[in-house]
Amino acid sequence: MKVLQFDSVGGASGDMILGALVDLGVDAEDLQRELSTLPVGPFRLAASRGTRMHLAGTLVQVEIPGHHGHPHDHGHAPHRGLREIEAILRGSRLPAPVRDGAVRVFTRIAEVEARMHATTPDRIHFHEVGAVDSIVDIVGCCLALHRLGVDGVAVGPLPQGRGTIRCAHGVYPNPAPATVELLKGLPVVQTDEPHELVTPTGAALL
Repeated sequence: MKVLQFDSVGGASGDMILGALVDLGVDAEDLQRELSTLPVGPFRLAASRGTRMHLAGTLVQVEIPGHHGHPHDHGHAPHRGLREIEAILRGSRLPAPVRDGAVRVFTRIAEVEARMHATTPDRIHFHEVGAVDSIVDIVGCCLALHRLGVDGVAVGPLPQGRGTIRCAHGVYPNPAPATVELLKGLPVVQTDEPHELVTPTGAALL
C-alpha cells in the first residue's frame, strides 16, 4: 500500500499540491496531454524548477492564451455550477477514478459552500474554483495521484493565517469560512501570517 504524507508547513493550494506531485515524478507533459481532453478551452501546463530559501522544488502554473494577469486572477472567469463541472469532467477522456475523484472534490466544496450560504449544492456557483486554472489544478492533482499509484493520503498539521482576505463575495475573515469547514477533523496550527495559507481548493483536495 502506497501512502503519501503531506507536511504542508507553509500552507496548501491546488497549484502547490500539483507542483509537489510533479516534483515526485509525474511527467508534466503527460499531464498536459491527458488534461487537454477536458472541454474547458486551450491552456498550457507550465512546470519549472526553482528554489525558495535554498531548497529546490517545482512550480506548476496553468497558462491561458490571452490572459496576462496574475495566474489566479479570476475577475472575468465564468461562474460554473456543480452540474456544469460534472459535465466537463464526464466529457473528458480521463480515467474513471480520476473523474470520480475530481467530482468528489467539487461536490465537497459545493456542500460546504451551500451550508455557508444557506442554500443547496446544486444552486452553488463556483467563482475562483470554477475558473479554468482551478479546474485544471484539481483534476491535475487527482490525475497525478492516480499516476503515482497512491492508495492513501496522510495530512500533517496545516497552518492557518490571520486577518482578512478578499474574494468574490467581498472581504472575508482569514481563513475563509469554507476552508475552516473543509478542514474540520484535520489538525491545524494558528500562525501570525497575515495571508491565506490554505485555500478552499487545497483544503478540499487534502
